[in-house]
Amino acid sequence: MKRWILLKILITPRSFASISKEPIEILKSKGFELLINDTGENYSETQMMRLIKDVDGVIIGTDPLNENVLKEANKLKVISKYGVGTDNIDLDYAKNNNITVTNTPSANSRSVAELVITYIFAHSRRIIEADKKTKEKYQGKIVGNTVNGRTIGILGLGKIGKSVARMAKGLNMNVLACDINEDDQFADRYNVKYVDFVNLIKESDFISCHLPLNSKTENMISSKEFNMMKTDAILINTARSGVINENDLIEALINDKIRGAALDVFNEKLIDIINDNPKINNKIILSPHMGAHTDEAVDKMGVQSAENLIDFFENKTLNSQVV
Repeated sequence: MKRWILLKILITPRSFASISKEPIEILKSKGFELLINDTGENYSETQMMRLIKDVDGVIIGTDPLNENVLKEANKLKVISKYGVGTDNIDLDYAKNNNITVTNTPSANSRSVAELVITYIFAHSRRIIEADKKTKEKYQGKIVGNTVNGRTIGILGLGKIGKSVARMAKGLNMNVLACDINEDDQFADRYNVKYVDFVNLIKESDFISCHLPLNSKTENMISSKEFNMMKTDAILINTARSGVINENDLIEALINDKIRGAALDVFNEKLIDIINDNPKINNKIILSPHMGAHTDEAVDKMGVQSAENLIDFFENKTLNSQVV
């Protein structure tokens, strides 16, 4: 068995190996020296600049790996993303400096998709409102809607988007999808209809975002799109907050341009805005970026991110290489 006694690995995700110790044991079995984040918080850019200096590999969560940080990484050979999104990593710098980047796209897709379906039911059956009113001893009826026959539009039909599509079909929903890479075989099997972005926005009862954040997707959904949506549409975002213009979202909710939203990713200032606008409180559901965080997904992300790193050092084929 190959061992790398002198290789140092920085592990930043706070939930890494929090469910089982298998990810740590996998790395220790190879003789790596492990630097584990035990602060209970994300590392800042300044902290990352200091910690990255002499490590050979890093398992990264949402901590910053921008150019300023990576310039300090004199020995870094591989970045193993604990999760899917890589917008906190300067991929161009990594590519230009021969730093390999991997991620774990299959580890958390079901967990995120289940949260999307939870949001759909929560809005359709007005669960948040019902809970609040019932605790206030309200005894009237709260009338919701079934999801049978409703249309969900999925922006980004990757692994998570496909998992959402399969679940939605199981609920007898119509599924529309928009993606730059169309998987016709999947679409035929699950009766998914590919449409362009505008038609998806116009025709969907539920719109679920599963897009990376980049120059093309930033503020992809703003006032123009809200004006095109159905007035009873629900917007769901479990991807990256920058995909949606949150100021325009608030305006759309206040002015009843759409029925509601559910966000697992958002800027913190949004909470204060919502609290200052009681009219929209029941219209928007917020959760603390927990889509990928089920016990099962956390364990899988840990194991896969550790295995990706080991595969790199053993010169094996990387199944989830980003750069």
